[in-house]
Amino acid sequence: MKSLRKLVILVVAISTIIHLLLPLLNEFDGCPKLHLVEEANVDTKVGDNTQLGCKKLGLPKPMADIPLSPIAYTRDQGVTFNFLIIRMNKNIQPPIHLAMPNHNWVTMNINQNTGLMNVWDNGNIWKRAMESKPEDGIFIDVGGWVGDTSIPSAAMGLDTYVFEPVRNNTNMIHFAISANECHVSEHLTVVNAMVGDKDSAHESVYVTSRADNAAASKAQAIKNVGVRAGDFEQPVEMVTLDSFFPPGTEVQNLKIDVQGFELQVLRGAHRILEENKERLHLRFEHDEGLVKAAGNDSTELFEFMKMIGYSIVSKEDADIEMRATSTV
Repeated sequence: MKSLRKLVILVVAISTIIHLLLPLLNEFDGCPKLHLVEEANVDTKVGDNTQLGCKKLGLPKPMADIPLSPIAYTRDQGVTFNFLIIRMNKNIQPPIHLAMPNHNWVTMNINQNTGLMNVWDNGNIWKRAMESKPEDGIFIDVGGWVGDTSIPSAAMGLDTYVFEPVRNNTNMIHFAISANECHVSEHLTVVNAMVGDKDSAHESVYVTSRADNAAASKAQAIKNVGVRAGDFEQPVEMVTLDSFFPPGTEVQNLKIDVQGFELQVLRGAHRILEENKERLHLRFEHDEGLVKAAGNDSTELFEFMKMIGYSIVSKEDADIEMRATSTV
């Protein structure tokens, strides 16, 4: 019996060592990789991160009251991913790490001297996050890609909710959370869902090889990057922001990057926009070609916002910032 017990302890010890060494061994071919060897399963809990001992921000209301399946808050397990863990070129301590797809268009933005990632972000979004106070409300990031905006926001202590329809992108956000200090996990909730003007369990997102251009339709997704081998359509759920967040939720920043689908997102956030007129900073990417590809009309979008009481306060390239007219 003692021999059997020793054998079991030895097997467990060897398995643990192999699991810990795999990420390091994978770096010998020149790029960091993570190979998950866990059994496929879904953890529907949005509570303790038992692996790191970190708390998570969690959901704004009971999971049963949100029209999304539990899988929307999890990462895939039992599959293999190839990605880079990079450090952002931002003067924030502790340093911020992102998980990025291992593509040439990513590696070319890594500074060869410092090893830091030159993330293509919008300066005004960073400025707003730096100036924001946690007690003034949450930050909502719609179309969050791999968390290049939401993870820094959470690192600054702002409770942040990031919505991203591409499953592999949200997987990378989850991996990035594990690469950062606990303060990121404590202020960030990741939601794998498309945001729109209805709640639906049967929608799809068209994913291009440049997954940062994924969109609700093929016409939107390929508008700026064209068709490439490996493009595919992926099923995804849709939720409105008004359904996800309870009445009275205080929102100070809302960033939208949805390839021309802005009108649907804003319609689905009508209550939030009304309730937060005195505090909300709204910023979204506006590309006339993408708006048309989505079957939308820019005039209708701005008329809708005017009806609620919002007006444009600034334009920078394709980015538009709006605030309630009473605060301008």
